[in-house]
Amino acid sequence: MDPQIRRGIVRFAAYFALLALVVPLPVSSQEAEPLKPTKKVLPAYPEVLKHAGISGTVRVRVTIGPDGTVKDVEARGGGAIFIDAVTKAVKQWRYLPTGEHQRISEVTVSFECCATVTTIP
Repeated sequence: MDPQIRRGIVRFAAYFALLALVVPLPVSSQEAEPLKPTKKVLPAYPEVLKHAGISGTVRVRVTIGPDGTVKDVEARGGGAIFIDAVTKAVKQWRYLPTGEHQRISEVTVSFECCATVTTIP
């Protein structure tokens, strides 16, 4: 290969390597740490399951609007009675607004017999 062409290729590669150090690529909210709500309403432990001594875990996918409100809650796993309670509560959650785009968050809610409810995040 011609030495002049080789130098041009090396300069080109060096330029883009330096550019990559100076200009960071945007990172989506899914790749960053999990989104944490600013307002969190705990789901009510369903009375029928409390009396039966039943525990369970529910996973939902939450779509958060640009204004920080929950726009959609999609069940990803868990018992139907638990899912109803989680959906009603998570729809009341609030996140920091971005003002520009929707975000997605995964939420896990655990019901431990017979009164403890924990959420992640």
